[in-house]
Amino acid sequence: MNFSLTIICFSLFLILFLGIGAIAAKVSTNTEADYLLGNRSFGKVFIGLSAGATGNSGWIMTGVVGFSYLMGTYSLLMCLGFFLGEVTFWSLFPYQINQISQQQNSQTVPELIGLSVKNTQGKLIITKIVALLTIVFIGAYLAAQFSAAAKTLNAFFGVQPEWGAIIAAIAILAYSVTGGIRASIWTDVVQAFVVMFVSYGMLIVAIIAGGGVGEILRELYSIDPQLVNFSIDRGIWTLVTYVLGFIAAGLGFNLSQPQFLVRLMAGRSPQEVKQAKWIYIGYVYSTYLAMILFGIICRVLLPNLSDPEQALPLYAMKHFHPILVGIVLAGVFSVIASTADSLILVCSSAVAKDIAPSFYQKMSRKYGIKYQQLITLLVGIVTVIASIFSSATVFALVLFAIGVLGGSIAPALLIILLKRRTHHIALGTMMLVGLATAITWQILGLNSILNETIPGIIMALLYHEILMKTFFQLKQSS
Repeated sequence: MNFSLTIICFSLFLILFLGIGAIAAKVSTNTEADYLLGNRSFGKVFIGLSAGATGNSGWIMTGVVGFSYLMGTYSLLMCLGFFLGEVTFWSLFPYQINQISQQQNSQTVPELIGLSVKNTQGKLIITKIVALLTIVFIGAYLAAQFSAAAKTLNAFFGVQPEWGAIIAAIAILAYSVTGGIRASIWTDVVQAFVVMFVSYGMLIVAIIAGGGVGEILRELYSIDPQLVNFSIDRGIWTLVTYVLGFIAAGLGFNLSQPQFLVRLMAGRSPQEVKQAKWIYIGYVYSTYLAMILFGIICRVLLPNLSDPEQALPLYAMKHFHPILVGIVLAGVFSVIASTADSLILVCSSAVAKDIAPSFYQKMSRKYGIKYQQLITLLVGIVTVIASIFSSATVFALVLFAIGVLGGSIAPALLIILLKRRTHHIALGTMMLVGLATAITWQILGLNSILNETIPGIIMALLYHEILMKTFFQLKQSS
């Protein structure tokens, strides 16, 4: 294979992404409001596509493909669950999130939750708890993106995984550090179109190569009848809890992922954010479904893969012209970069601003936006090092981060959006209860039966309501 043509084609896309980031950096006003929220200047198309590109992550072209390769049509149930959960979220909450963030002038998700508390000391405590959760678990999510990049470059060019992660980090940090969220959102939109072209194109090519839907189903059945069996010999209640778990995960994802929520906060108005619903849903689930089906078909086209998460690049290299391989590589990189840049920015804002607000103010007065840019660079360096030493699969890392944050941050944000009476002690400890429940659920292996987001949210909300109706009610009456 002529790798030089592939490298040239891929490099042109990288230059395009870097160019967009450079333009965004030049347009930027070099203020905190612009770096963190782009001065809240984005309309429904940019919000919908950017939120979708951020939500997709390297998971859909690596983790989802690998999971579908192993599980067959059963993997469609996970997609259904996520879909129902996200539709529920988009029907109820985006308008309020943008409205509250504008009223409070909150620029980060920890601030969005923290500023909803009345007590001044309580605001700081809640902000710091959410910031710590963001740093730890979004950091794990970010490491998964660099792992996905490493797998991709290893499959295409045989690049050692550690160097693949470093190359991806350098490219993404080049525009994230200087351009902030504006560069992230602008590149997200371009990357979304590249991802659509690649995911739809790969599915069409795979169906044709497999001899059509009927022939593919027959081949799958001959390999293993369970690949075309939705139930995989499980009972109806197991299937119901499986789907319900991912409905909660979809809802919990949207309510707990700072890199996603910050895009709703960056919208021009609550109305524009609300109107972004079907742009987001259409983009995310058309590409997600395409990659599930591609992964299933690869079980026929590429049997006995040692690492199914590399199915997409391996198929492209085996069957495509080098220029088309470069485009596929750009698509995989796009889906990784559009999430990784967002994760880097929310982690860096949590580290720089939310953990130590007074120190942040001091450094910002002295160095301006350069302090935030330095922290963004350092976060990128630390997480790429972590990804090099991580042995977990992309699929496992992403589901872990989604589940744990869904069980901890999501219930706290629900309390605020539903305007329930709260107290900073109740709000802070409920997040810890949800966190402990979600992690314990995973350790016990119960997440194979029911996604840990559900027990995390239920336990956190129950704890909050009991505490508010006993201790704090007694305290008020005394």
